[in-house]
Amino acid sequence: MGTVISITLFERNQPVIEAIYDYLQRMDQVFSMNRPDSELSAINQQAGQQPVAISTPGFQLIQAALAYTRQYSASFNVLIGPLVKLWRIGFGGQQVPSPARIQARLALMDPDQVKLDPIHQTVYLQRAGMALDLGAIAKGYFADQIVAQLQQAGVTQAIVNLGGNVKLLGTQPFTADQRWEVGIQNPTAPRGQPLLQVQMPAKTVVTSGIFERYFKVGTQVYHHILDPQTGYPVKNQVAQVSIITAQSELAEVLATVGYFQGCVAGMATIEQLPGVEAIFIDRQQQVKVTSGLKPRRKGVYSIE
Repeated sequence: MGTVISITLFERNQPVIEAIYDYLQRMDQVFSMNRPDSELSAINQQAGQQPVAISTPGFQLIQAALAYTRQYSASFNVLIGPLVKLWRIGFGGQQVPSPARIQARLALMDPDQVKLDPIHQTVYLQRAGMALDLGAIAKGYFADQIVAQLQQAGVTQAIVNLGGNVKLLGTQPFTADQRWEVGIQNPTAPRGQPLLQVQMPAKTVVTSGIFERYFKVGTQVYHHILDPQTGYPVKNQVAQVSIITAQSELAEVLATVGYFQGCVAGMATIEQLPGVEAIFIDRQQQVKVTSGLKPRRKGVYSIE
């Protein structure tokens, strides 16, 4: 999945860890864009040719991702695969494509050209060259599923960390108030160095930023968050957006949407959503937070 995944339990339970490992291996066979034998690759390979029958998890996530694409069409598009392949940012061989090639890829990103058959669980991309890319939502889906599996196994406290997508279960066993404290990455520092902390009950924290996958041509920086309207990396002053809420899949989508919309419009969007908070950090490391995040002391916020 292109990242390091860690599961932290507070009592030894080898069988449940092995079960989660097996689950993630199965999901890699469903959702990976890097495996030619995955279900997702089969859908993309058969674009313009025929529908592909897939498993229930794959169908459900694609269905959800298309719904988010229609809801947030200006900023989230699950059909961004052709653009990602064209730019190759973070995959080696990155380049600045010609405007003509970008326009050709944008023409392959119409969600109305995807046909879902819920009876037979098939997905059909109607134009050759179309490609689904679940990278902006899949880790959130996995985090939600893993926590559900832990709960079913009787686990009451855990930390699930999928490459910076964090989901917490239960109470913190080592603090008096049993609340968690999560560090929000400093966007310009090495991974693991927080700019601030948030104290909270068990929620998920998902961050979208531009400083881990990018390349430079002269003084121009091209990052990996591509605009589905223009085909180019999004241009604004946001360095990083962190979303805090209950559902990790939703948080993944909102982190992308918030980044696109920028601090002012993004904050307004998040404020309208119940149970969702956001932290925006701009390129000058100025921090803006939604109203549910209360300052406790310098660099520390709290969610009730």
